[in-house]
Amino acid sequence: MNEKKPFGEYIRKKRLEAGLTQKELAEQLFVTESTVSKWERALSYPDVSMVTAICAALHITEHEFFTACDDDQAHARERQAALWRGMAAGTRRFFAVSYAIAIVVCLICDLAVFHALDWFWIVLTACALAFCFTNLPFLVRRNRLTMCLGAASGCLMLLLLACWGYAGGWWIIGGMAITAVCLVLPWAWWAIWRFYGKYVLPLCAAALTVWVFLLLAVIWAFAGGNWLFSVAFPLALMGAAFFWAGFSVFYWLKVGPWLRAGITALLVSFATPAFNSLCGLLIEDMGGPSFLEYFSVRDMLARRAAGDVSWVNPLIFQIMLVCAAVLTAVGAVAEIRRRRG
Repeated sequence: MNEKKPFGEYIRKKRLEAGLTQKELAEQLFVTESTVSKWERALSYPDVSMVTAICAALHITEHEFFTACDDDQAHARERQAALWRGMAAGTRRFFAVSYAIAIVVCLICDLAVFHALDWFWIVLTACALAFCFTNLPFLVRRNRLTMCLGAASGCLMLLLLACWGYAGGWWIIGGMAITAVCLVLPWAWWAIWRFYGKYVLPLCAAALTVWVFLLLAVIWAFAGGNWLFSVAFPLALMGAAFFWAGFSVFYWLKVGPWLRAGITALLVSFATPAFNSLCGLLIEDMGGPSFLEYFSVRDMLARRAAGDVSWVNPLIFQIMLVCAAVLTAVGAVAEIRRRRG
């Protein structure tokens, strides 16, 4: 705040800053010039009903009117907000102009050099997809998320079709199917957020878990092979188990942040030997250490002496485990003190 001034002096100061004479201000407020003069000489005060009109004429806030001093912090926030809006608008204009230049240049090049319109459609649909993320959200006023997500989904499909039109081949069937499955996740999250407001996070986590298995199945349907049930699904199940364990710690476990962080660190630490050991069981010739070997300093040193670079994994795990254990212990002590206090 600036130093507070007498009301009349402050009104006169702001009138002069606005470039108004007493007569011009009086005409805007539908009062006489002598009335304004009396305000500035502190012989009378404006009626409360005129406060809004006076503030608009003098470009001040009602808070500044009643306190008779400038709110520098509020003006600074307004300047920062205006600067941010200007930067955002400039960025949007930059993207829009860039898209337009790219489209026009590629159109001319495709026609002039190749005498056809083939790869130009890839550029056009790619720019349209980018536009859905950089510019469209600021143009849509209602149902912004729905409109932008729908436009991006459509542009992504058109981009795939443009690539297929240029390259040809039967890959488009698998590409469209995989893309459609990928789009299922954001649309599922949107539906959960839109219709099931109470349990958004757990339902989104459940949708993500189901989506991973669905995506693997669709990829397997077009790629073929015997890896889905023998490798992919078991690894995905273990990943889902660790994911839900961590999610449960953060969402349902009612403990302090230090203990929550320690338990999460323990989960992350054990994820490395668990995944590597499972890969060793499912995939032939992995050659890495077993689950129990991750806890053995002797086995780690033996692998190092033999020139086996896999000794680094147990080293990283043991360091992470020690740090996680310390963090968990600190969190447990803090939690005991919190509950006792």
